[in-house]
Amino acid sequence: MAALISLAIGLVCMLIGRILLMGAAFGVSVWWGLGIFLPFGPLLFRLSYPDLAPLSRTFRLVALPCILAYFVLRPAPLSGSHFGQFFKHKEVPSAPANHYGLEKIAIAAPSLNERRAVNVKELERLTAWSEALRLKKRDLLHSDVQGNIAYNAEVAEYNTALAKATAEKNSLWPQKK
Repeated sequence: MAALISLAIGLVCMLIGRILLMGAAFGVSVWWGLGIFLPFGPLLFRLSYPDLAPLSRTFRLVALPCILAYFVLRPAPLSGSHFGQFFKHKEVPSAPANHYGLEKIAIAAPSLNERRAVNVKELERLTAWSEALRLKKRDLLHSDVQGNIAYNAEVAEYNTALAKATAEKNSLWPQKK
């Protein structure tokens, strides 16, 4: 109940402050009075004529703690409210009791066949990339400086990936002599 009373007092103070501001604005001119209803109109009026509505400012400043008191004292959330989703404490599961937070857990390395399959897919991807680079080079103009710079950067990236995949292939598939 105290929350609703605080809210009502805050809203009444805001309304009185706005009415006093409109009275001061219409006292200056009709255009300032109409300008109060536009976005940023009250701000511009208060900046232009700071001494014309000091009581309006007092009422608006009194309204702030009243509105804040409503949020502090407000009643239990209604059924459609999402207050509980954001502010209720939720239990967070802790780490298993058999190891510490900094302890490293061993992860099984992929088998030789899995590594070979990944390498074959990577080499297939690089083959398609090579074909795309060949078509790019064919369509690239010599006068296109930016295009040539981008193409050379992509070729360097391709060569790095190809060298890595080839080294992996040589380690996975030993050469017979």
